[in-house]
Formats: sequence, C-alpha cells, structure tokens
Amino acid sequence: MANRDAAVANRANWVVRHHVPVTRTSLATWDADKFRAAYRARGWTLQQVSVRSGIPYSAVRSYSAGGASPTAARLVQLAQALEVPTTELAPLSKDPTLHELRWHMGLTVAQLAGYVDYSLSHTSAVLSGAVPITEPARWSKALGTTQRAVKAAWEASRSQQAEDAG
Repeated sequence: MANRDAAVANRANWVVRHHVPVTRTSLATWDADKFRAAYRARGWTLQQVSVRSGIPYSAVRSYSAGGASPTAARLVQLAQALEVPTTELAPLSKDPTLHELRWHMGLTVAQLAGYVDYSLSHTSAVLSGAVPITEPARWSKALGTTQRAVKAAWEASRSQQAEDAG
C-alpha cells in the first residue's frame, strides 16, 4: 500500500508541478500536431523522443503521424520526456469525465481500481457514471485532484453515459 501511495503521489506531484489543470478540464483527444510542435520546438527527432521517453520508435512515429493515440502511461511518459503538461499533448475538454482524469494521470483502469481499493468491475462502473462514487477522498487522492473535481467528473461521466444510451 505504501508503494502504491508513493506512486500516486509522484504522479500527482508531477502533474501539479507542471500546472496540469485537472480540476475543471478533461481529455478531448490526442493532438498529433501539438506533439510534433513540442518535440520540434526542442529540435528533437522522433528517434530522440523515443529514446528519452522509453517508448518504441514505431509507436512514437505512429503518434506523430496521428495514426494512433498513446495509452495513459505513454501519454505521461511523452509529457515527462518533453517536460510539458499532458494537456499540452492532449488538450482537455470543458467538462472532465473520470476516464479523462484517469488517462491524464497515466493510470489504467486496473491501477486505479487498486488505488481506490475497488474491484475492477465496480471501478469501471463508477468511471462510466453507472454507479455513484461512495469514497470521493480515495478517488481524489488517486486522480491527484479535489473531491469537488472528482464529483464533477463523475457527473460528466454520468451525463456522457446518458447521451450514449439515448
């Protein structure tokens, strides 16, 4: 549990240090143009991005071409390598969903389930907005944001689920 708490704290501290506005924003989509602008501004090649981020060259090339979006963990790796907030590479929408906050923290659903001490299926149901959050403090700690932001993100998740079902 201590290692898990330290990992969450490290990610949350990195997000805070880089002024990632997690509290009232959410992931829209991966922006290959912004990614290219970020590494080109440093005079880097795709190979240098690959080496500095630890991500295979073929994946970095695909992200740069817009052929794929990085996973949550890889988004954080790219942002750390480029020393930019995750939101610079994947701009956030107006109202966050819980999935978007999770993605920007670089967490898989399984990792988040471990941090909030819920089953994977229950965590997935909360993330989708189907089941309410009963422990907002746990979620807030895991997602590196406030309880208020977590509750707002859950509402956005619930609204999105209703739109998708409608």
